[in-house]
Amino acid sequence: MSLREQVSKLDRVQRHRGFKIAASVVIGIISLVLLGYGLLSVEQSTTRYDEQISRLQAQPTVESVTGEQIENPAIAQARQIKQIVLNADPGDLIAVSALVAGIVLILVVWLNLGLVYPFLAGLGIGIYVLGRLLGFELTGSILFGMITLTLVFMVLMRGSSLALSVAHPVFAIARNVLAEAVRMKISLVFIVLLFFVLAALPMLLNDNESLRYRVQSFLEYATGFTFLFVAMLVVFFGAATVSYEQREKVIWQTMTKPVAAWQYVLGKWLGVVSLAAILLCVSAIGVFEFTEYLRWQPAQGERSAFVPLNEDENITEDRLKLETQVLASRVAMLPVMPFSIDDPRFDQAMEQHIENERRTNPDYSPDSAERRAIRSKMYMDERAQYLSIDPNAEQYETYTFEGLGEAKRQNLPLTLRYKINAEGNRPDATYLLTFVFPDGTILPPRRTGLGFSHYMTIPSHVVDNEGVLAFQLYNGQLVPDGQGYYGLQTNVNTATIPPDGLEISYSVGSYRMNFVRVYFVLWVKLALLAMLAVWASTFASFPVACLMAGGVFFMGETAGFVQSSLPGWGKTTIDGDPSLYRTVIYYFADFVSRLFSAYNNLRPAKRLAQGELLSWGRVAGGVFSLGVVTIIFYAIGVLIFRRRQLAIYSGN
Repeated sequence: MSLREQVSKLDRVQRHRGFKIAASVVIGIISLVLLGYGLLSVEQSTTRYDEQISRLQAQPTVESVTGEQIENPAIAQARQIKQIVLNADPGDLIAVSALVAGIVLILVVWLNLGLVYPFLAGLGIGIYVLGRLLGFELTGSILFGMITLTLVFMVLMRGSSLALSVAHPVFAIARNVLAEAVRMKISLVFIVLLFFVLAALPMLLNDNESLRYRVQSFLEYATGFTFLFVAMLVVFFGAATVSYEQREKVIWQTMTKPVAAWQYVLGKWLGVVSLAAILLCVSAIGVFEFTEYLRWQPAQGERSAFVPLNEDENITEDRLKLETQVLASRVAMLPVMPFSIDDPRFDQAMEQHIENERRTNPDYSPDSAERRAIRSKMYMDERAQYLSIDPNAEQYETYTFEGLGEAKRQNLPLTLRYKINAEGNRPDATYLLTFVFPDGTILPPRRTGLGFSHYMTIPSHVVDNEGVLAFQLYNGQLVPDGQGYYGLQTNVNTATIPPDGLEISYSVGSYRMNFVRVYFVLWVKLALLAMLAVWASTFASFPVACLMAGGVFFMGETAGFVQSSLPGWGKTTIDGDPSLYRTVIYYFADFVSRLFSAYNNLRPAKRLAQGELLSWGRVAGGVFSLGVVTIIFYAIGVLIFRRRQLAIYSGN
């Protein structure tokens, strides 16, 4: 029997319904076993942390400077480390991987791809092995990654086409859009670029960097590039799928059938967002799996993951930063300012400033916007003064944080992040800072380097019953004199905390569910962008539709930057003379950036990279806002398309 005949026989076998059922059952059983093992197993033991907590609790309580008995602060860190190890347990990863792999393999079986995919998978593995043997490890790894992503993409594309095979005009149009996506060069270019970037990014990470920096950089760039490439694909392909059909007169064959305008527009949009969802799923699988792979690499100061080189340490600083600031879903609080920008004293200071200016320029008469800018500058100057601690005049400052009631109720350890600037942030200079809490707890940190963040764990018992935490930060070290009193050895110069340099946070869970919410929000944003592209192409040519949709995308992504930059732009020239040109741009930019505030405030990629919680409440609010806008543009697009003369094309 020839090779061709053998392949034909195997193909007939894989197409037989009995084989598909049997193979699906086997795959399902294996996936369920791995899923159960992942959910029920705890591979990383936490016994030693339980024993440590028991020993610390059995010891006498710690006496504060006021003579009160308080809980040993080391217990909070032991609890935090235990929770970190539990959150990082690979069982969830095994469960998710088993579920995803099972779904993909079952799709391969039922889509009659059982001969093609093993061959392509073997080809990818062969290229990777050959690249390592011949010294082209980078090229082989990139090609292997691209082939793997392509295999998952093709399976999901075939599965989506099968799901859209419902006998309805909307689903038929959407299915044709997916078929167009693998035929049109404009979409293939972006798909190939996306897979290349995702496969190449892991190779660009520097092993000499801290693990926290590598993971954070990968999450930020991989998620950011994914959204950028898929967004550009959605803009160009969403406009092309409608415009090209009108230009090539293919749309006549569709609209002469019983297809309503609303069905046509909805079908086109559904096809584009289905393509976006597929690409996001492929990217999310790749990003998640590699992030977990990085997580289990040794951090700085570790011999292996979660095992410090120094046996006296429970956890290294690099690992603590990674697990509490990046791979976490954390709620973060900045200190509450004891004054607001609306305080009357800022109005008085502003009027005094204007009066002083008029002594040299009698015609000086700032408008309301300039007055707000003056007041804002005075507020920021006052805030900078509050966040600076002079070692001679002040010696310490009191900072207050609110909204920590949940951490208090659940006895969750708090992570304090602090950063100070002084002496030009000389790399060889260090300062000693001392934190004193109302109950008398003193947490003297290690020597503090200048210009970068430091982290420490504090117990939740320092939070009062109203969820408020206040502490005094001394610019120096408190030293006991042996008689129950403390003296302060101050640092040389003023320690200045940047606006975001002091933060209290606590973790409410692992980053994994946060990861799911982030990619869901990215898809919702792409759904709005897809509707904008389809809407624009109902009345404009392809270049104009791309320009309109791309312009809206650019305005939405830069809305936050524009809002923060407007005070510096102003409405006057350098000499202080009124400028109509700058005034018009000021008000237009302010209006547009405020219009896109709901879109910009979600910041999903940034939240994921910084470990900030993207709650379901915020997700629901964003989905509602963006969904309303999407429906509005859909309705407008249908009305325009109904009145469009499809027999006339304005292009060349």
